[in-house]
Amino acid sequence: MPRRFAVFLSVLLLVQSGLARQIKVICGTNPERRKEELHLHRQAVLARRAAQLQANGAQGGAQRSTGRDIGNVAIIEDSDGVVAKRNPFDLDLKTLTFTPTTSKATAYKFRLTGDPYDASAASVGHLVKLSDDDSHAEPIPFPFAFFGNIYQSVSVNSDGNLTFNAGDNASTERSLGRMVAGEPRICPLFRDLDPSKALKGVTVTSDATRFVVSWVQVPEYSDFGTASLQTFQVRLYPDGHIQFAYNGINTGSAIVGIAPGNFQGSSSVVSFLAGSPASYSSTVAERFGGNNEIDIQTATQKFYETHDDAYDYVAFFNDEDIPAGPGAVSWEQTVRNNRTGYGDFPFDDASDYGSTSRLQAVLNLGPLSQFPIDPTALVSLRADSGYNTLKLMAHEAGHLFLAYASVSDPNNPLARPMLGLQQAHWAFNFNAEASFMEGNRILDNGPNAEPRYKVTETVEQYSPLDQYLMGFRPASEVPPSFLVTGNPPSFSRTFPQVGITFDGGRRDIQVDEIIGVEGRRTPDSTVAQRHFRIAFVIIVRQGSTPPAAEIAQVEGYRSQFEPFYAHASGARAHVDTSLRQALALSVAPAAGVVAGGAITATVSIQRAAPAPLTVNLVASSSAISVPGSVVIPKGATSTSFTITGVQQGVEDLSATVDNTFETAYARVQVLQPAFLALSTVSGNKQVIGNGGALAQPIVLKVTDHNNLTYPGASVQAVATSGGTVTPQVAVTDASGQASFQWTPGPAGSAQLQVFLDGTSPTQGVSITALPPTRINAAGVVNAASFSAGITVGGLSTIYGTTLAGGATQQAM
Repeated sequence: MPRRFAVFLSVLLLVQSGLARQIKVICGTNPERRKEELHLHRQAVLARRAAQLQANGAQGGAQRSTGRDIGNVAIIEDSDGVVAKRNPFDLDLKTLTFTPTTSKATAYKFRLTGDPYDASAASVGHLVKLSDDDSHAEPIPFPFAFFGNIYQSVSVNSDGNLTFNAGDNASTERSLGRMVAGEPRICPLFRDLDPSKALKGVTVTSDATRFVVSWVQVPEYSDFGTASLQTFQVRLYPDGHIQFAYNGINTGSAIVGIAPGNFQGSSSVVSFLAGSPASYSSTVAERFGGNNEIDIQTATQKFYETHDDAYDYVAFFNDEDIPAGPGAVSWEQTVRNNRTGYGDFPFDDASDYGSTSRLQAVLNLGPLSQFPIDPTALVSLRADSGYNTLKLMAHEAGHLFLAYASVSDPNNPLARPMLGLQQAHWAFNFNAEASFMEGNRILDNGPNAEPRYKVTETVEQYSPLDQYLMGFRPASEVPPSFLVTGNPPSFSRTFPQVGITFDGGRRDIQVDEIIGVEGRRTPDSTVAQRHFRIAFVIIVRQGSTPPAAEIAQVEGYRSQFEPFYAHASGARAHVDTSLRQALALSVAPAAGVVAGGAITATVSIQRAAPAPLTVNLVASSSAISVPGSVVIPKGATSTSFTITGVQQGVEDLSATVDNTFETAYARVQVLQPAFLALSTVSGNKQVIGNGGALAQPIVLKVTDHNNLTYPGASVQAVATSGGTVTPQVAVTDASGQASFQWTPGPAGSAQLQVFLDGTSPTQGVSITALPPTRINAAGVVNAASFSAGITVGGLSTIYGTTLAGGATQQAM
């Protein structure tokens, strides 16, 4: 190449790169990703099955994974849907109509209709001059009802959507989470679009009969040249119905749907083409994906074809330069949760990922090429906030617990003022003590200083509040913090960055205020899980092996993450990142034993032992007693042993074999009966039947304040109003439940007092039996005249005892 041409090319590249937009790449974790990913996976499975049947007939089947391990790094090939175009856009040249089902448009039905794209409306409308990531308010010439509110103006946003109350010009991920969390939104094609490069652009035409916004050959954003053009429109009508009409869509990813905003209600992810008869009172949307993406469910299933269900996390990199998502460097998806008190709720999707018992979360860490070889070097996409590879992995692992908790806002019951980006990270204006979860450490220079506040550190640790919410620290060890108030809502979604100064008011926050909103963290730090296992996986092209340099790169991340996690959590929690066979304690992650009592536990493996397998058991102190070792017989997968509660306290129990098996951990709580609680499972307020018997037994459960159950506890029952109870003393079973058969007798109402052995009856629970159902003499009367008897075609009132079976009923 001639020198003069090379110089010109260099200058051209410098000039064009100077014009390139700085795209904000974020963590893609949000509360809605769970539904989004499951929908995309299921759509991809349906498409793949249809293709297999067409290609191979009814016998066509999936390819067996050729996964293998290289040291402590697992390799999964991209075959059979691990990488796929999961849900290509299928609404082009169609019109989607949302019709209100109530007068105030509080709910909608959707269907495909025959009203095509209106090119004339697009051509006669006035041009809305929008740049990239821009917004412009437009009046609506009639009152428009949307999810129960009336609007007469709307913001037209560059990225293929309308919002009420405020515009949206953010450049972060166009995701279902952003759609649901923000202002009320109508999304004909929520995608990163750039109207500034369109020949026609965005137009608005309106009159008393309709309001029409058209995006005419608007390209997707691109740093260089012109990307794919999109043509579509949204039409609003006075009766509240909404139409999306498409006339040339060629997109790799988009969100389509409507949302009331501010996380109101429960969102639904649907297939608009497939249709549904349902009525939707909250977000209804579809996420389209026409680019190659990692199908995280299929990838995890493939991992489990060749590995034990022995990991709390499975973390995926890929060497195919497939991003974790549009505008996302990485994300976490929780798949199983049984904890409360930190802003999330219990659920279990693990079967969709191929896990029967252990898996809690998956991490999509995106392309390996986006990370530096040195795990402590800054990741260029997140360098402004201070993230290196280890911090980003800690960030994503932390999403199993964080950041979803917040105090309330007395002026807005829907607001979560401590939360910022995607409503899954700490707000910029919250002093999060430099938490990994997009957290700042904010210096308050005092009310007379100007500016008052300055960010001094970012993303350095799991903060004390983080550790409380993760179950690693008691609430009493969380110092107070504060929230800076008085800034616009968008300020909370600013990326953390050292040196930023700002002003505002101050709202002090105590951990007890958070507990008042979210409830206590259960299980708390006394018995919460402290040992986790993470499997690291590289997804590669079918038939290929990753270069040794890639294996070494991931091995460096893996090996350094173990001490990094321990340090970040203040040595309160630990991770094991090795690939080893499963060894499981039945009492994991925690169990309860009554002081002086005993329970039976098991230790198990997932494949039959080829020879007798000795398992060593170690208790960390003297609260419990266990045998020093047990043996799993040849051909078996488990053996049992006894745990004896010696004295009140919390004990760490571990089980080991050798380096081919993981070390299994559990925490065992030993309590005196006075610290336990009885609760009724079933059988209370039954109606006494013939002969004075009850139809069902009385079942109770023994638990502690962490909801741990206590097998082997003695429970006494005393019939205080006559009758008989069998047995008089019952011992709780493996699930902590005790059962009694109570015969109150044929008399009126009766009570059974049930309490733990070693406590007083007043510390127990009272069970009530209701008198038999009887109709009073002359108790059937005309409902209007109250004359005795029943008349043909008339309404009657019946008077008697226990007519509602013990339930309280009230006529309206």
